[in-house]
Amino acid sequence: MSGAVFLTICIIAALLSDTKGADFLHAGQVNKSKLEETLLSELADVLRPSSDNTRIPKLQGDLFQLFTIVPSESDGTLNHHVVRYVLHRHFAAKHGWFIRGLEPDGDHRDDATVESHAMSDLQEWVPSYLQQFLEQLNHGKGLSLREVAVFAATLEDLIHKEAVQRLELAWRTLGFPLDLDLYTSQVKKVMETYMIIYNQGGDFNASSPAEVEEQLRSYATSVKDWSLTQAWVRKVRSQIYPQRGGRNTLNFSQASHLVEELGERFASGVNDNDCSNLKKELLAVESPVRPGRVRLSQFYKKGLYSNWEFTEKREYLRSLGALDESDRNQPYVIVPNYVASRPNCLVCSNFYVVCCRNECEDLMTQIEAEVSNHTLQPEVVLRLVSRLSTSTVRAPRKLTDALMDRLRLVSKANGGRVPIHGRLFAQWMHHAFPRECPYPHEAGTTSPQTPDEWMESAGHESHRASEEEMMAHVESDDCKGGRSCEESNELPWTHGEELLTKRTVVRRRPWRAILRKLAVFGVLGAMITWATLSWRSLLGDGKNGCGLKTHYA
Repeated sequence: MSGAVFLTICIIAALLSDTKGADFLHAGQVNKSKLEETLLSELADVLRPSSDNTRIPKLQGDLFQLFTIVPSESDGTLNHHVVRYVLHRHFAAKHGWFIRGLEPDGDHRDDATVESHAMSDLQEWVPSYLQQFLEQLNHGKGLSLREVAVFAATLEDLIHKEAVQRLELAWRTLGFPLDLDLYTSQVKKVMETYMIIYNQGGDFNASSPAEVEEQLRSYATSVKDWSLTQAWVRKVRSQIYPQRGGRNTLNFSQASHLVEELGERFASGVNDNDCSNLKKELLAVESPVRPGRVRLSQFYKKGLYSNWEFTEKREYLRSLGALDESDRNQPYVIVPNYVASRPNCLVCSNFYVVCCRNECEDLMTQIEAEVSNHTLQPEVVLRLVSRLSTSTVRAPRKLTDALMDRLRLVSKANGGRVPIHGRLFAQWMHHAFPRECPYPHEAGTTSPQTPDEWMESAGHESHRASEEEMMAHVESDDCKGGRSCEESNELPWTHGEELLTKRTVVRRRPWRAILRKLAVFGVLGAMITWATLSWRSLLGDGKNGCGLKTHYA
């Protein structure tokens, strides 16, 4: 018996014989039969290798550029923190997905916090436990390119499985058998129902075709831009399954592929336009001397006298990292930080949210494509950045003396070179592109909490400022009414460096506790599948598809 198969048997035995684990699951409102159903489903479905075995190599190709430019270990693998950074960048760039638990500070919570949350909120722990499992199988070593690709594929599979389950809910609620081929009008109704479920983050309480029809009518009259979403769904469907005359039907399998595509394209097809409009509205009232910033009074004025809900409390904005209070007399909302903040994200999945794209990551991708090292000479950085353009910055441009001096400070703090994935360089990029690059606050000083999370932790009854609070800020603004006021044009700068190579400490938890929690998240099946296949057969002969040596050689 191979070690992998033995491990599989031990895993199943430990899980199914652990009565304490069953109690824990019951407390989380997941019964044992549901757990077994999820386990068997994951065993069968979580890895869906394509018939020509190209899926993992394709993901390796997608990850290759970033994988090879970030700091690596001596054996060519990536450590815990860097893997999270790479996967966050990958999913955000490819699908606009911000995987819950892969946020920059998503790996810091402890077991007590995990077990105190409702089961519906726990999917954000999937990446952490999945990654820890991989690291323990590797005896604490880093992950190779192939392993990071398998990690990404598993997260995709869990997300796709969720999409198919939601499609089945829409399909059945409308009264259609799963083996029925649907006509165009029926497909339209199923897809619109699916998009309601998607837009509501899985919260769907219709139980009959009549109730679905009522929700569809309600969305058509009350949801802003719903007609644009409907048109976009029709467009995607026509691209994937073009109608060629005659009988045009879709079966459940084809519709499953369609909803997967909808999820992967939603950010670029729908959300990016909303984010662009949000940014434009804020820049319309931008400070005349501080680029990328809006005076808090102007922010609230927009919230009071326009259709935009710029109403977050000052304390919540501070917690989000969207507030610049470096001028004690004049607080500012930082445009790129606010646009990408959690209140503007859509909770479409239990595994990810769709947030506004971090435009600085697009700039970073262009820089990374031109270099072969994660640390650069200042002169190289200046040459590359002077060529970058955005919707608000034209290229080529001559960078200011102040920017060049700041870059030399970054270089001096790092032994004469500039680590392009460090905090100081991110801060420098914010100065170079203040409307696109978020200001990088020092670790531990901000928290990307949802409104509900912030209210619970801060003890507030609402994350929104009252009309009286907003009016007080507007009335106290010395710059209103055409009067001039003194504003400093100096953007904040702090000297704390934080490098991507910082290794997050991974606590070694007892195996049984790990297994219980992996089962809760529906990830155990993926791990068992991997163990059954064995690492060596899954990963090949010790070299990945792009020729990089792994630690298995």
